[in-house]
Amino acid sequence: MKFKNILFFTALLLNLLDARGQNQKTKEDDLSKLSFKERLTYNVGGGLMVGNNYSNINVMPQVGYRITPKFTTGIGTNFQYYKNNYLSNSAFLVYGGNAFARYKVNEVLFAQTEYQMLNFQNNWGQYALIGGGYTPTAGFYISAYYLLLYPSNNIYNAPYVLRVGFML
Repeated sequence: MKFKNILFFTALLLNLLDARGQNQKTKEDDLSKLSFKERLTYNVGGGLMVGNNYSNINVMPQVGYRITPKFTTGIGTNFQYYKNNYLSNSAFLVYGGNAFARYKVNEVLFAQTEYQMLNFQNNWGQYALIGGGYTPTAGFYISAYYLLLYPSNNIYNAPYVLRVGFML
């Protein structure tokens, strides 16, 4: 029952974001005419990795600033629920911040680099990611990243990260 509610809410949100994105399409052509506030972009991304002995649920709100029509840079926060039964039977909240740079290759593809500082069990770890994504509709995206830098207690449990999210 709860899963159906989540699917319904996600579908509704995607439709609302798609309609909003279509209205802003014409504004993006000439950034010089946009105010500071109109140049801001908002992303809510997240990831989900679940296995028999491992869980990582990630939510990442970000705020970006369009420097050019194709180049955006910004900052964000990370919140993750992390459980690895190989390490402990306890679950942990992982939190921290990130900075990113995104380049639109074309209307549906983007390349991105990201730097994260995450606190896991009172230890700060640095992560550097490089990758890209696909935006099939205005508002929705799916992306994949490779970890160039990560600590020995890598919370992603792999050298790659997959995300889905919404861009406004």
